Amino acid sequence: MSQVKSVGTHRVDRASTQAPSGRDFRPDIQGMRALAVLLVVIYHLYPSWLPGGFVGVDVFFVISGYLITAHLAAGYARTGRIRLLEFWGRRARRLLPAAALVLLATWIASRFILPTTRLPATAEQIRASALYFQNWVLVHTSTNYLTAEDAPTPVQHFWSLSIEEQFYLFWPLLFVLAAVVAWRWNRRAGRLLVIGLAAAIVIASLAYSAHETATNPAAAYFVTTTRIWELGAGGLLALVQHRLSGIIARQGWLAWLGLALIIWSAFALSGASAFPGTIAVVPVGGAVLMLACGAPTARWGPAWLTSLRPAVFVGDISYSLYLWHWPMIVLWKYRSGNGIGLLDGPAILAAGILASWLTKRFVEDPIRLAPRIAKYPRRSLATALAVLVPVAVVALYSPPAPYHLKNLDARHPGGAVLAGDAHNVLTAPVEPPIVDAATDMTDDTRCQATIPQTQPRTCITGDTTSPRLRVALVGDSVLGQWRGDLNRIASEQHWELITELHAECPWSATLMFMRSTSTAYPTCHTWGQLALHDMLTKYQPDLVITSSRAVLSTPSHHKADATANKQIADGMVTYWRQLKAAGIGVVAIRDTPEPGANVPDCLSTPGAKASDCAIAASKAIKPDTPLVQAAAQMNGEVDLIDMDDLICARECNPIVGNVEVYRDEHHLTLTYAETLLPYLRTRLLATRTMQAINS
Repeated sequence: MSQVKSVGTHRVDRASTQAPSGRDFRPDIQGMRALAVLLVVIYHLYPSWLPGGFVGVDVFFVISGYLITAHLAAGYARTGRIRLLEFWGRRARRLLPAAALVLLATWIASRFILPTTRLPATAEQIRASALYFQNWVLVHTSTNYLTAEDAPTPVQHFWSLSIEEQFYLFWPLLFVLAAVVAWRWNRRAGRLLVIGLAAAIVIASLAYSAHETATNPAAAYFVTTTRIWELGAGGLLALVQHRLSGIIARQGWLAWLGLALIIWSAFALSGASAFPGTIAVVPVGGAVLMLACGAPTARWGPAWLTSLRPAVFVGDISYSLYLWHWPMIVLWKYRSGNGIGLLDGPAILAAGILASWLTKRFVEDPIRLAPRIAKYPRRSLATALAVLVPVAVVALYSPPAPYHLKNLDARHPGGAVLAGDAHNVLTAPVEPPIVDAATDMTDDTRCQATIPQTQPRTCITGDTTSPRLRVALVGDSVLGQWRGDLNRIASEQHWELITELHAECPWSATLMFMRSTSTAYPTCHTWGQLALHDMLTKYQPDLVITSSRAVLSTPSHHKADATANKQIADGMVTYWRQLKAAGIGVVAIRDTPEPGANVPDCLSTPGAKASDCAIAASKAIKPDTPLVQAAAQMNGEVDLIDMDDLICARECNPIVGNVEVYRDEHHLTLTYAETLLPYLRTRLLATRTMQAINS
């Protein structure tokens, strides 16, 4: 799934932008919000302009932790008690009604605009967003290769709000502990306990963030435990600020330094950065400095800038602007069929500001300030029921039950049409149904290592008792799409079939480079070495079948050009020669033609025709891919099976013989692959390598 880095912020009224003492309103904090939300909006509209604009999430987390802790500390200082129902009720009253409105409006718009293939994921994430566990849903999808390339939903940005709400649930408990200690000993001991626990949480979370970012970066971005330290840093500042020297607090130049750190992060970091990790200390530290030294009372500080009326206005609507801008961007992209143009961005921003102001004026403020609600904590908590509205509406949506074609019949010849062995039956329904195409695949997760993994994951199937031959499948998910057919062939031919796959990882001795993250890909390289070791020493198969997608480049040639393809091909040849020297045959299956877009999404877009989703074969079939070049270098020692003529004729059509061909941008559906079984069997058994093994 294509991932999106976004920011959560929420509307806090002027009472909550006071200094920790509760006396002085700080308009500069609203200006900080304005800066952060505009960084994020620009990043979402034009990511190449501001590649690190996602650091706004850190700024907002720090602000939220600071203000919430200041509010809790002030209440504890006055009364020695923490009113949890009142605290949680205030949060619910301010945040949930606007969120429920946006979720409901987004779902209604999605039903008219999104392809039907995107509706199940959108429905699931609306439920998760309304109940504030969206970040954990994204943890799963970001680490699941089968969904990692899915387009982001219109509500994916709720992940950061989920983290904040989870923070609000447990953070007040620190003050509850302080109240217990104060009751047993004294209030000073209670305050010291809160500071000590807050510091311990910040240190532990930062350490875990550094570890998780290094070992599991896809999930680390969304996990609550890797982000708590950022909110805690703001909270810790609120707890100790009154102890800071007045001289330090008046050093406005430190706030300028903090602003510079935030701006630097927005331009210097990118999606390829190891984030959050330790590098997040830069924008977090910048936000802490601006809060500590950016008040209007500081000398020579930026308060005059962050307190300008336009900045305060944007800060006032920042919560609603955050809620509205991302659904508008995602839905506009689907509706227009294009990216964000130079005029689209300002128009979306203007529409977002208008919708945000209306939401604040007619939803946020009336509910937040309503005396009949605000005076009663239980009534405030009752506003949380607002989120049940989008949950209930989404629950009414029931996607069709998954369908799996058990036996291909004469009405669904699939690839046999291109082979000239059958004709289309115009009255037959398409299989699999478009809404099921994305999940029409073999279960490769058991046998396929994910992008951050290095250890091979092995499956052994076929004839495992008295096999006539031992055959291994080694490659990426493009090889995995043939696994269903190859399992059938293995059972028929009495082969033991050993499968070792790795997501998005051509099997090559060359270190590769991932353009999607702008980083080297050492986990793929290590996996390739271990897979080779398994073949040469552990399994020693009679035959290795391999295939891969031509999508990666190399550290010396970041663009996947002819030079990079040649380097990757050379690495493939290195492994193949070692196999041949050990007496192991090698057969490659040519990489699949690529239609250039998600085919089920295209077919299910309202108003789309099948012809709209076709592409010329000359564009879909890549010449001189690493796999093709490597086979050529082997001078006939490695057979290359080419199935492209049974996938594309002059055009690559999305439906052939009443069977949907693709399940995404480059993988075949399991159903279509099944229609190619007899042709793959014939071509595989006819290779010189197989004939030599069988002789």
